[in-house]
Amino acid sequence: MSFSNLWVNTSTDSRDESVPITTPPSPLHYDIVSDEQWYIVQVVNGVVICGLLSLFGVASNIINIVVFAKQGFQDSMNISLMGLAVSDLCSVVAMMWISICWNPLFYLSDLPFEPRDIMYLTGATPRYLGVKISTFITAFITFERCLCIVVPLRVKTIITPARTKIIIISIYITMSILLIPFCLGNRLEWVFDFTLNATVLKTTFTAERELLEAITYLTQAVFTTTLSFVFVICCTIVLVVKLNSKTKWRQATVAKGDRAAEGVGVKDRKVVKMVTFIAVIFIICSLPPTVLFFYMLFDKDFHIDGVHRNLFLVVFFSSFITETLNSSVNIIVYLKMSSKYRAVFMKTFFYNKKKCIFT
Repeated sequence: MSFSNLWVNTSTDSRDESVPITTPPSPLHYDIVSDEQWYIVQVVNGVVICGLLSLFGVASNIINIVVFAKQGFQDSMNISLMGLAVSDLCSVVAMMWISICWNPLFYLSDLPFEPRDIMYLTGATPRYLGVKISTFITAFITFERCLCIVVPLRVKTIITPARTKIIIISIYITMSILLIPFCLGNRLEWVFDFTLNATVLKTTFTAERELLEAITYLTQAVFTTTLSFVFVICCTIVLVVKLNSKTKWRQATVAKGDRAAEGVGVKDRKVVKMVTFIAVIFIICSLPPTVLFFYMLFDKDFHIDGVHRNLFLVVFFSSFITETLNSSVNIIVYLKMSSKYRAVFMKTFFYNKKKCIFT
């Protein structure tokens, strides 16, 4: 299953070694989901729901970036959350462009390009990269909080702000490098379209495209997805178990009248709870696309060119909703569970406005 086949059908053309990818025709075979039903799902899920979620995600992540910048980068957690906000912003901006491309009012208009054809290179690929970067940053955040629970007295020396910056930058670079094979096999070119009798911008691919996309699919869609997903689950379980045991121990110590209760402090416990909540949201929202990728490995008919093409697209767009939701709702968690974030947020966006009104 090639990576780009998640999005579009391909055709061959002997006139040019770079072959334009065309919009898939309506399937001639039986499909559980009809073309009319798929069209409704396309508009409702892809355009309306994902469009509104991504719009909210853009606003919320810009706010997150501003607040974390105001807080400063002396704390390793702030650095990680800033990196997460930036990657989430990239993914929701790309998702917004995908929603525009799937809007019938847009792709049926007279444009010098086919939006659904170039969408997977200009929208789906950046969105996928942003999601994967967010995944590994989430994994790192949960790991850092695990260390805070397991070795609270040493975590400050193990995870320093300088090391955190290096790790976050390394995640961005590594995930981008893993997409290079895909970009080498696919590109945007101006191609003459004989049906339109005009030169239009289309996605073209090289002769090595199938091999390059197979490499990308195995490294990105299978290996990194599995590794990060399982890692976050394991770290979240450790966080919950250790936090409960530490809390019970502290309560028992206080009940005995001992003043020196070692372990995780009140501030760190609040951060651990916030990170645990973020991780749980990630696990729930990442479960549908993870299951989808694994099912595609065993069912060769369940893809864009398979017997149930429309059903595949419906399921795939549903996973878009959960991933976009995961990239958009962290601001709610921060406002609810972080007093420091809430104070900076109120001071930045509300108190200054009140001062302007009364001056």
